[in-house]
Amino acid sequence: MSGKQPIALVVSDIDNTISDKFNAWGAALDAALDKLAKLHNRDRKDLERDLLAHVPESMKHISGPLIGKDLRMDVASTPSLKPSSPETEKAQEKIFHEWDKDRSQVSLYGGVLATINKIKSSGAKFVLYTDSRESVCIPRLAKMGITADMIDGLYVQPDLKDGQIVRKPVKGVANDLRTALGGKLVVLPPKTNKPNPKNMQRILDDMSIKDPKTAVMVGDNIRADGTGAIAVGMNFAWQKQGTVINDATLRCYETFCQDPNYKLTAAEHLEQMNDSNRPTVVLNGFADLNKFYRFSAQPSKTAALTALLNKARSRS
Repeated sequence: MSGKQPIALVVSDIDNTISDKFNAWGAALDAALDKLAKLHNRDRKDLERDLLAHVPESMKHISGPLIGKDLRMDVASTPSLKPSSPETEKAQEKIFHEWDKDRSQVSLYGGVLATINKIKSSGAKFVLYTDSRESVCIPRLAKMGITADMIDGLYVQPDLKDGQIVRKPVKGVANDLRTALGGKLVVLPPKTNKPNPKNMQRILDDMSIKDPKTAVMVGDNIRADGTGAIAVGMNFAWQKQGTVINDATLRCYETFCQDPNYKLTAAEHLEQMNDSNRPTVVLNGFADLNKFYRFSAQPSKTAALTALLNKARSRS
């Protein structure tokens, strides 16, 4: 009999847990900044300071980097980067196109699909839980090949307009995925970002998990992913692979991120570790879940009672 811990529910973060988002973001932005500095004959550091100086007040509350989520808007908000000629405008648009293409090259880590298939084929449940907005998350999942039959739930943050929840349109395969998910797509209340034990408990309840020790949260962020899981009694598997950051990403992150709670590297995450979020296990890849856990369907009450009776008979 396997000594691995039985798990009936795997709850997983998305970005930098099943896919390498940070490094795609950083590489794309780093290259675009070099091109913009060259196009405008500017020192890159000076250009970066100028971009930060023109971040709209309404954007300064966001978690994570203040530049690089929408580079077109960032540049449009910076008067000194207004194209001085049609030729410059065309060249700048080419930079935006290349940046958009490069940042979209987000793919699943190796071993993720095989592990999800193993979880599902065992009868255990697999849920994705993210702080990303619905209109951002759905297209990304569709592009990475995630289909509705692979997951038992997708929990996302809402899109907001004037403080109200809106359902933004998505196109093509993204719309197909949203339609196929149906009731498995859960839009959480606004401003309930991780760590949020209430949302974590909701996932356990929705998946009919009575014993939280039979569930594991997988994520790259010790504070955000670990705190909520530990608070409700779940296991927490730290996906350390998601904290391996390339030089380009680190440069952009250190320049543009002013949120002290937004951590990127393994060392930074470990600085936030305490008894409220300490990982149960550490993964060097999503597939390492197989080293620690045995996936199986949660036994029904009838099956559990039968097992207890059989165990009692065997002792008599």
